[in-house]
Amino acid sequence: MPRPRIIERPAFQLVGRKTWISVQDDTLFGQFWERCRADGLFELFERISGLEPGPQSGGVTLGVSCVEKDPAKREFYYLIAVEDPQNHAIAELESYTVPASQWAVFECRGKVPEAIVKAEMYAFLEWLPNSEYVHAKAPEMAVYPPGPDGSSEDSYCEFWLPIEHKNET
Repeated sequence: MPRPRIIERPAFQLVGRKTWISVQDDTLFGQFWERCRADGLFELFERISGLEPGPQSGGVTLGVSCVEKDPAKREFYYLIAVEDPQNHAIAELESYTVPASQWAVFECRGKVPEAIVKAEMYAFLEWLPNSEYVHAKAPEMAVYPPGPDGSSEDSYCEFWLPIEHKNET
């Protein structure tokens, strides 16, 4: 797996729908995506963003694991969202502010969710322990830029791991 690129972003606003993930079961994420698709969430996103890439993430949709309170605890709210620079007030959506942070961005190529899981495993088990960084208190994100929908071997997305230098903690 290639080395991640390190980026910094200012705080930015998202809107989306969230669910509680209480067990380490990757099928829960897919089930939530399917439920949101059936409920018309992506049509709502299209009205908000025009499915244009967000100015901070470059993604048309994001999967956000809200682990900022305790990154070691793998119970958290998970949000399917779009960037919302205009701060739309939409009753059926949650607003969430991504804090200003630094991220290690890992490329994910291939079918989703397998490509993301592979990148996460590499990030947590190989790259992070051998790097000069630790997990920062910010969300982890899967960023989906325009392109194939994730069911194709040609799909591309990114796993954003929030980081800070070891000596900053």
